[in-house]
Amino acid sequence: MSPLINWDELRQLTMPAGTPRQPEGTSVNMFDNDQSANMYNQVAKMEKSYTLNQINAFETLKNDTVLDIGCGPGRISVPMAQRAKSVTSLDSSPKMLAHCKRNAQEAGVTNLNTLLLDWKDAELGKNIEQHDIVIASRSTGASDLKKLSSFAKKWAVTIAWANAPNIPNIVGDLFTGVPEARKFPPMRNDRRISYNVTYNMIYDMGYEPNIRVVTDGFTKDFASKAEAYQDLWQLNSISGTIPPVFRENCDKWLSKNSQGGVTFRRETRSYVIWWDPNPVKF
Repeated sequence: MSPLINWDELRQLTMPAGTPRQPEGTSVNMFDNDQSANMYNQVAKMEKSYTLNQINAFETLKNDTVLDIGCGPGRISVPMAQRAKSVTSLDSSPKMLAHCKRNAQEAGVTNLNTLLLDWKDAELGKNIEQHDIVIASRSTGASDLKKLSSFAKKWAVTIAWANAPNIPNIVGDLFTGVPEARKFPPMRNDRRISYNVTYNMIYDMGYEPNIRVVTDGFTKDFASKAEAYQDLWQLNSISGTIPPVFRENCDKWLSKNSQGGVTFRRETRSYVIWWDPNPVKF
C-alpha cells in the first residue's frame, strides 16, 4: 500500500541548516580532518552521561551484536560495547576511527571492532553481515531507513536532535563574535517537519516504531574558569589569545560546583526511534 503523504520529500526539510553536508560530486570526506575529528571527540566526551539516556531507551542484551553506522569517535559504540556481545563501529573517516579505537582502549573495551567503510558502499552479505541491533546516530545511516532495517535482526535505531540545538549550534554559540572562528549556519527549527516525519516514514514502511524524546547535553567540570576557557577554546582549533567575547559567551553556561571549581553545562534534547525490522504480520 502506497503512503498517502510523500514523507521522504518532507524529510529533506527536517535537516537542520547547521548540519554539515558532503559536497556533491566530491570524494573528500569532510569529517576526516583533525579539526572536525578532534572537535567531535571532545564534545562526545562531554556528552557521555547524557548518551546513556539515548541507549537506555531500547533493550540491549549481553548476547546482542551491534552495528554503529557513522560511529565517529565512538560516543555510542563504546557504551554499547559495555552492554552487548560485540560492536562493529563503521565509519568512512580514518581519523574518527582512530579516536574510536583510542576511546575503546581507555574504557577497557575489547569487543569493539572498527570498520573503515562508507555506508553507501555497505552490502549485506558481501562486506558486512546482519547485526542484532543497528544504530544510526546523527549519521548518514538514517538517510535510507529501508537499508538500515535490512541490516538489523532485532532493533533498527535512529537518534537525532529533537527540535533543539545541535553540536554546530552549541559550538557556534560559544564562538559568536570571534572573527577567526569557523562559522556555523543557524539551525532551522520547525515542529511541523521534525521527528514526526521520520516516525511516519517508518510506520508507512510497515513497521511499528517506538519513540522517546530524552534530555541531552554537554557537561564538564573544571578547576577554574581559566581552565574552562582554555579547554573550550580548543573546540574550534584556532590559536591566539582568548578574547573577552569568548569568555563572556562561556560564562552563560558556567556555574560554580561543590568542588570549588566550575561546571560547564549546556542541555538540549534528542529523540530515539527504534523498531523491530521483522514486524509481526496479522
